[in-house]
Amino acid sequence: MNTTTAEFGTDPTDNVSDVAPELADKPLDRSIIEGWMMELPLQPSGWRTEANICCDFYDNHQLSQEDKETLQDRGQPEVITNLIQPTVDTVLGMEVKSRSDFRVRPEDDDVCTDDMAEGLSLLVKRDETESGLDRATSEAYAAEVKAGLGWVYIGRERDGLAQNAYMARYVHRSEIYWDWRSKEPDLSDARYLIRRRWILLDDAIGMFPMFADLLRQCGTNWQGYDPLLDNGNTGLIQHFNISRDTRLSEHMYVNRADNSVLISEVWYRKAVQGYTLRLPTGTVVECDFDNVEHQRLIVEEGAQVKPAVFQKVRLAWYVGPHMLYDTPSPYNHRLFPYVPFFGKREDLSGAPYGIIRVMLSPQREVNARKSKMLWAMNSKRVIADADAVEDHEAAAAEVSRQDAYIILKKDRGTNSQFQVDSGADISAQQFQALQEAKQSIPEASGVHKALMGQNSSATSGFAINSLVEQGVNGLADLNDNYRIARRIAGQMLFEMRLQDMLGKETRVKIGQGAKAKTIVFNRRVVDPATGQTIIENDTTRVRPVLVLDDVPATPSFKMQQVQQMTEMVKSLPPQMQAAVADIVFEQTDSPRKYEIADRIRSVGGVKTPEQMQAEQEANQQAQQAQQAMQQEAATLSMAKMAAEINAKEADSEKTLMEARKLAVDLARAVRELQAMAQGMGVQLPVVNTTPQPETIYAPRVLPSD
Repeated sequence: MNTTTAEFGTDPTDNVSDVAPELADKPLDRSIIEGWMMELPLQPSGWRTEANICCDFYDNHQLSQEDKETLQDRGQPEVITNLIQPTVDTVLGMEVKSRSDFRVRPEDDDVCTDDMAEGLSLLVKRDETESGLDRATSEAYAAEVKAGLGWVYIGRERDGLAQNAYMARYVHRSEIYWDWRSKEPDLSDARYLIRRRWILLDDAIGMFPMFADLLRQCGTNWQGYDPLLDNGNTGLIQHFNISRDTRLSEHMYVNRADNSVLISEVWYRKAVQGYTLRLPTGTVVECDFDNVEHQRLIVEEGAQVKPAVFQKVRLAWYVGPHMLYDTPSPYNHRLFPYVPFFGKREDLSGAPYGIIRVMLSPQREVNARKSKMLWAMNSKRVIADADAVEDHEAAAAEVSRQDAYIILKKDRGTNSQFQVDSGADISAQQFQALQEAKQSIPEASGVHKALMGQNSSATSGFAINSLVEQGVNGLADLNDNYRIARRIAGQMLFEMRLQDMLGKETRVKIGQGAKAKTIVFNRRVVDPATGQTIIENDTTRVRPVLVLDDVPATPSFKMQQVQQMTEMVKSLPPQMQAAVADIVFEQTDSPRKYEIADRIRSVGGVKTPEQMQAEQEANQQAQQAQQAMQQEAATLSMAKMAAEINAKEADSEKTLMEARKLAVDLARAVRELQAMAQGMGVQLPVVNTTPQPETIYAPRVLPSD
């Protein structure tokens, strides 16, 4: 239930410590819940009586005690021709035939990959089977069709020795009461829901051993209890005072005949002021600062924390006016764990009803007319004068026999008559009316004979298909409500699974045959790029949204699919038949279908999409490796060229240094030669002895022609 702050007349502030008393996160006052219990008998109860009658008619209990006495007084036989049961069974069979699986769709979440979606879908399917959800929803659908309302409880297994973590159970409508002002099909706008069960005192003490003394006193109506002699048991004294001040009478929660007490399981919503946490997926939940995962999301993921006012679901257990304990809901979802399967609802009162309601009147008429017809067929009408026979009572008894032998009086009058008429005329009229009453049942319910596989007035195939389609369309409202309720039940199961997977590694094997692989949820790995620890396949980022698959998962529907696919494959060319043969075998129910499909692929050289993708990835990796090698080779070539250039430059520099040294030595030799010539008196030409190394390597200019 999405409730804004304005609906409570207050705005959230940063200082949540200044909370109004009405918005404190604590149990409701006992007087409020006691007021709800006083309100329950005042709710419309006529629909419950009618629902019981509808279910009795389905179970072949169609004659009340008053009807039986009336028939006995008339001398009519008790005849019941149950036309309601096969009609309802046809509708229930359609549910089994069209049942589909739960599925987590990856397109509903940018984070959830195809493998994650398949793994989560397998976990939900496993939980659905182990918890008994299929059976529970089927029973609830049957109650929805018959009585107009069924209930399914979705919760954790309470038996400590049970191997299953979750449980799904069908709950009878007589045990549950809810806020009659609620209009939503999932009761998201209901203030409360109360389940009431009469439990033997010993069993109640087994459920609540810490309240054994209180339960014993309630069972005896506190007879012989003296507060002054209680040795200071203040808790029991308070409950004693409550039993004296309550508006609930003792018979409303204590049955001394079988020594049982009425246990009330109260689920209710209360407006509280606190903090909300927006997860990376966009989902907003109540923030729990003591939760390690919430701390991680706040610190590492930057999840937003805001003060707000919101509705919080709580659970309280009561015995009459005595509260045993009151605690917040143990589930993350904000719904009551009891899912209603509503059929049809009255526009004015909102009272639920099923399809049997419209069949009650024609069914009563069928029974009455058939009883009257049989009575008429076995009855004789006698017109006799007083002097016709000796003993009229004996004659009346003899007339009812098929081999009647009646002796008339010898001295009867000349005009005396004794005439016996059978009820053939009356029987024919009754038979015609009976046929009309039988026909009114499928007309009223919308479940025609063609839909039930029986002969009908329709002769052409198009007319028969039209009747079948009309019958299916007439049940659209019931089936749509059923799909909504079943999806809500699966959603609760899925959210409990995500809650239990929080921070835990979970391995799931997905695929079959060559496609089989294992996916690990919530696995902590080190990112090679950053060196930081990350969570692989993190389920906290997955949006907890579950849908029903569009394709039914029943064996009959799978068989139809295989037949259709086989016929289509037959029309293909031989080479194309070999290309899709493995897919056809995987659709069958053979226990070794995946092994056969793998062999077909290996012999025919057919590759699965996964293998083609793996080869494509391998080719891409090979191309990337080749490009890397080419780039590395180019880099090595450039390095080699650079090394050669550097070597040439080093040789050139060495030659230049040697030339400079030679020029210096030559200049020195010239100076020494000039000094020697001057000493000998010989005049030599002046030579520039300054070395000019830059001209040493100047290119020689050849004379032109």
